[in-house]
Amino acid sequence: MNCASGRIYTEDGFVEGHICFENGIVTEVCEGPSEDADVKGLIIPAFTNAHTHVADYIVPVDLSLSLEDLVAPPNGFKYQMLNKTPESVLRCGIEKVSEYMFKRGVTSFIDFREGSISGAKILSHLTWAQPVIMGKPVTFDAEELSVLLDVSDGVGPSSISDWKYEDLMNLSKLARSKGKLFGIHCSERIREDIGAVLDLKPSFLVHMTKATKEDLKACADENVPIVACPRSNMFFGSEPPLKEMLDQGVSVALGTDNAMICMPDILCEAEFAGRLLRRQGVSDLDEVVRMITCNGRKIINHKQKIWIKPRDLCNFVVIEDKGGDPITDLVLRNAGTSPLLVCLDNKVWRGG
Repeated sequence: MNCASGRIYTEDGFVEGHICFENGIVTEVCEGPSEDADVKGLIIPAFTNAHTHVADYIVPVDLSLSLEDLVAPPNGFKYQMLNKTPESVLRCGIEKVSEYMFKRGVTSFIDFREGSISGAKILSHLTWAQPVIMGKPVTFDAEELSVLLDVSDGVGPSSISDWKYEDLMNLSKLARSKGKLFGIHCSERIREDIGAVLDLKPSFLVHMTKATKEDLKACADENVPIVACPRSNMFFGSEPPLKEMLDQGVSVALGTDNAMICMPDILCEAEFAGRLLRRQGVSDLDEVVRMITCNGRKIINHKQKIWIKPRDLCNFVVIEDKGGDPITDLVLRNAGTSPLLVCLDNKVWRGG
């Protein structure tokens, strides 16, 4: 039996304790330290990267391009590169990024996967971090979409500005009728009509950098989470209103967005978000930890357990305890480092 000891992240904050696990199952969660533990540190539910484009890893960065020239469908630079790249190269790049995320504590990630049906299938059967596949159709075609939804966990169109509204409404209805997620980019380059977006009944929105206070309040009122991607947003000249999102009561998760410009290190994203929140006047960084643990998982499955409990499947990480305030240490002093332990079901990876 394996044992991890240290400060455990719970719904009441960090408490001293230890957990035992065997064959992919948590067998005990106990108060107090354990002298028999084979790893000691901060014990945290594993991280979720709530917005990625992992295939973009193979796209070379072109700093001369605007956001629209780089990523706008269907002819943005990244689409040109993805369309001409052999599938074997895409698979290799995606697997490499999946491994990279897992070894930095991410066990699940929500990916907006270009390429419709064939693109979604490329994400299947990854060895490391596990994808929540948001298929990206090119147009609304009922037959194609039915197959796409069979091989994905939902659909993730680019934005309301890129689609006919009637097609988006039909796409949302079809996804929800099959019990699948419907996520959409919103107000990234320009402010978009939040009423029209929320009428689509989205499972979550991505970005909202150009959103107003009233837009964010509307999201909170409708219980629609927002995934923020601060490093990517700032790269393109937009500052996500993280403090305003929290002030309005929005559930915020973090994503790393395009792998061509941001490696999908969620602890780097957390540090950036923490420093941005400090700049915006927030002194308490507790919410940042929830952004990379609880809030991302809740998007995937509202009923999924967050806290580490006996008889749960293993899905946790152990981070080096630097001896200070655990929230501050986790958010501000772990970017770019690997966990001591990552455990997902029977898969256990031990860092250096």
